[in-house]
Amino acid sequence: METEAASSPAPRQSPLVSIIIVNYNGAELLSGCLSSLRQISWSNREIIVVDNGSADNSREVISSFPEVELVPSAVNLGFAGGNNLGLKHARGEYVLLLNNDTVVTSGFLNPLCSYLEANPNVGIVQGKMILPRFGNRLDVCGSFLTSVGFPYHYGYYKPDGPKYNRAYAVFSGKGACLMFRRDLIDRVGGFLFDEGFFCYYEESDFCHRAWIAGYEVHFVSSPPIAHLMGATSGDSHTEFVLRHYLRNMTFSLLANLSETSRVRILLPFFAMLITSTFAAGLRGRKGQFLAHWGALVHSFRCRDKIRERRKLVASIRKQSDQAIFAKVLRTPKPGYFFKTFTGKLSEYEDD
Repeated sequence: METEAASSPAPRQSPLVSIIIVNYNGAELLSGCLSSLRQISWSNREIIVVDNGSADNSREVISSFPEVELVPSAVNLGFAGGNNLGLKHARGEYVLLLNNDTVVTSGFLNPLCSYLEANPNVGIVQGKMILPRFGNRLDVCGSFLTSVGFPYHYGYYKPDGPKYNRAYAVFSGKGACLMFRRDLIDRVGGFLFDEGFFCYYEESDFCHRAWIAGYEVHFVSSPPIAHLMGATSGDSHTEFVLRHYLRNMTFSLLANLSETSRVRILLPFFAMLITSTFAAGLRGRKGQFLAHWGALVHSFRCRDKIRERRKLVASIRKQSDQAIFAKVLRTPKPGYFFKTFTGKLSEYEDD
């Protein structure tokens, strides 16, 4: 009996999870987020807050949480650069990116970690989020790629229900609650986010590279956390948000899609982008026009960088676009895009 006991393997310790929060002038929100993290049941964790040169009392707030490691930045590096900086300080086997405008529930972390433990082919998972400012409707439950390039944000602004209470493969997860394997970084080109993106669509670009490198991205129906969406960036239809989102999405698709897929996806993508540009101009919506036009101009100006990224993507590719499309290409009915552009997305019913 003693021999058997001696030969039995010791139980594996729960993996260390590094929680990275990027903060910019969000002292009031950050306090609520950090307070909620004290309640989570996963004990083996570290919390890293990257303060992006805040001018408010954010660093005083952080100092009142001695368990939190402060990583200061003298300037605003954006969501992309801020998370890249935080990752340099992360020691965990798993890394969770969490927005400073979230309030977590005690058990939300366990299903995410357990899912990665049980599914070695999955490199990235997104947890479930609700939007208190919008009647506790759902935040994005993962996004699918569409045949026209623009993402299909599944579950967005919908009431919770059975179709969202399961795990499934998605093209990309949302960076407000995104967990990934730390060793994935070396397999997707050696970096987390492209710092040229600054903010918006950087997590989709990261997820796309994970798929290319042979991993999968899944939505996991964990106990939902609250996301006070818009509390830090303002109206999601502002020129700033739209400009960065369209610019970064255009760059990412040009850089990551294979030659055949560029023809298949980018022809309708640019047709829609150009049409939207003219439509915004004819309707006198200057901000939208400049955002759409800026995406077209940016893709031309960055053509050398796009070529360099394409070489990198070719070197990490382990899975064809066709294999990826078979799992995550899902194009909604045309009404989805119309309701998105008109701000009535909550009226669209997901398949």
